[in-house]
Amino acid sequence: MLEKFLKYWSDFCTILTIAVILDPRYKLQFVEWAYKKVCDENSKELKNIREKLFSLFDEYMLISTQSTNTSSMQGSVSHSNENDDRKGRGKLDSCLEEFDNFESMESSCTQKTQLELYLSEPRADRSSHLDILSFWKDNQVRYPELASMARDVLTIPISTVASESAFSVGGRVLDQFRSSLKPETVESIVCSRDWIFGQEVNAMVSMDELTTDILEHNN
Repeated sequence: MLEKFLKYWSDFCTILTIAVILDPRYKLQFVEWAYKKVCDENSKELKNIREKLFSLFDEYMLISTQSTNTSSMQGSVSHSNENDDRKGRGKLDSCLEEFDNFESMESSCTQKTQLELYLSEPRADRSSHLDILSFWKDNQVRYPELASMARDVLTIPISTVASESAFSVGGRVLDQFRSSLKPETVESIVCSRDWIFGQEVNAMVSMDELTTDILEHNN
């Protein structure tokens, strides 16, 4: 059991940890506290989490910057076409825009990023019943790129079922007595089994009964 845990935890702990950090009730403080209880304060695991967290955020910032630059270039082309008769003023505007970009780059180096600002703010009450996705939706104007990242991370489906168990259902549908079923019939059985067995009221439906019903329906 421990071997299986270590096998999957080593692959998926990073994204789960980032999801915890994006919960305003816990943030990075909880992760640091938890890793210190298991590992030492300067563990490579904790350092790896920090690096991947900021690296993931940088990717979202890069995507946003590229999108903004594309829009700016389209606007610049349209603007230049409308002002061909004012080339002298256009050169001056170009120089001033270069200055604005320089000043913006200088100020961005000293300002905190959205992620750093989020992590530096006080945590929300841990005992509060907080809808995390609603929190990020309400704060998407303040943290546009970080909110987009949180939306993508927090909506990843998570299952506590071992992957072997989740993907071995086919072996329980196709056996020596049902080895010639068509792919469409097998798909119907697997989907219907999930739908029906997900309801406690119909949990007593057997696989044989389900197969018989589907075959009769197809015929």
